[in-house]
Amino acid sequence: MISLAKNQPKYLYKLNLALVLFFILWFLLGVPLMVTVGCIYDENVITYIVMGCTFAVFFIGLAIFFAVGIKLNARLISERAAELEKKFAEMPFDEAADILKANGIIADCAFIIDDGGIFGKNTLPFEAAQLEFTFYSVETQIFLGILIYDSDGENAGGFELDRAAYNYLLNKRLKIINAEYFDLFVNDKKSFVKFVFRWGHRLFQSAQTGLN
Repeated sequence: MISLAKNQPKYLYKLNLALVLFFILWFLLGVPLMVTVGCIYDENVITYIVMGCTFAVFFIGLAIFFAVGIKLNARLISERAAELEKKFAEMPFDEAADILKANGIIADCAFIIDDGGIFGKNTLPFEAAQLEFTFYSVETQIFLGILIYDSDGENAGGFELDRAAYNYLLNKRLKIINAEYFDLFVNDKKSFVKFVFRWGHRLFQSAQTGLN
C-alpha cells in the first residue's frame, strides 16, 4: 500500500514517492505514445512492438519496486524490533514497581482505577483483574498498551505499556487474556513486529480509546 506520510522512515517515503512518480510518468508518456503510434500505423507490427515495449517497461518497473520494497520492509522490521529490544530492556522488579506506584498505576496489591466516581480513584485487586495486551501500528510506528477488566469483564481502564510496566508484568505474572501475543512480544520481537504490521491495525486499533 502506497503511503506518503512524511513521518515514516525516509527510505520508505522515497520509495513510495518514486513509485507514484513512476505511475504518473508511465501514464503521461507511455499511454499517449501507444495511442499516437496506433493512430499512425493502425494494426501494424510497429504498433504491437511499441505496445509490447511500453507494457514491458511498466511490468519490469513494478517488479523492481516490488523487490526493493521487500528488502526495505525487512529493514524496517529489523529496525523496529531493535527499537523494542532497547526500549524494553531488563529492569529490576522493585524499581519497576516503584515507577508504577509513582505514576499512579498500581498500589501494593492492586491496580489504581479512575472510575469517574465522586469519591475519586478506587483500586482493583490483582487477583480480580484480567489484563489484555493491546497493540496497533500507525504509519510504521508501534503502540503498546494494557487494558484492565474486572471480574465481571467490564473495562476498568488501562495504561501504556512502557519499560517499567513490561518488566513488572513479566515478573509478576498476572493473568493476561491474550497471553499468546504477549509471549510472542517477549520471546521474539521480530516476529511480533511482522505480526503487528500485518494484522495489528485491524485487530487492536480500537483498543487505543481505552488507554489512559
